[in-house]
Amino acid sequence: MFSVRVEKVIKYNENFSTIFFDSYLKSYPGQFIMVNVFGYEEIPLSLSSPNSVTVKAVGETTRALINIQTGELLGIRGPFGRPFTPTSDRALLIAGGIGAAPLFYLHDYLKTRCKSIKVIYGAKTQEELIWKSRFENVVIVTEDGSEGIKGTVLDLVKKEDIDSYSKIYCCGPKEMLKALYKHFEDFDVLNKTEFSMENYMRCGIGVCGSCVMENGLRVCADGPVFRGDELDF
Repeated sequence: MFSVRVEKVIKYNENFSTIFFDSYLKSYPGQFIMVNVFGYEEIPLSLSSPNSVTVKAVGETTRALINIQTGELLGIRGPFGRPFTPTSDRALLIAGGIGAAPLFYLHDYLKTRCKSIKVIYGAKTQEELIWKSRFENVVIVTEDGSEGIKGTVLDLVKKEDIDSYSKIYCCGPKEMLKALYKHFEDFDVLNKTEFSMENYMRCGIGVCGSCVMENGLRVCADGPVFRGDELDF
């Protein structure tokens, strides 16, 4: 473990923040780190850039993290895990809620490397949409219609010409990923999709077995990014 100092905090609302470190981590989009919030527990978080994590408060540790002050120290292990596979052609990024975090990093990485990027960014309500300005060529959708189009990300994906994209990247709530998986399976394009998965983790390096999925793959070591045809929802 090594320490980084908090350089900047962007707090979007009472439940979401992006925390920037004073060190850039040698990493790739889709990888995660184990973050030790001193005085609390160690938690896994996807990188939202080489020097940041974007966090939703869901428990005591994440609540402390989104309220952390500049100058404070955090313990870091990693980066770990398998990242997204970049494309040089057309990319579709599909983000749901806090699942946008690793796609922020991927979006910036692909901007100078691929032909075009389109983003579909959805959430239940406007309050769960964060850092929208980070994405270019983005379509916003909310289930309650409080911002953008009223509906779900799947509603928008169904209107896309899936065959026109060389890679499709997805991250969000499990039910959203499950619905997208079924849609892509029906169109026989799982081989060009990638899903960033979440599961409970303790070690982050594939030893403890706490993050093993139903298909036997470990989210921390075999993922967290998986091709669609490697998964079974």
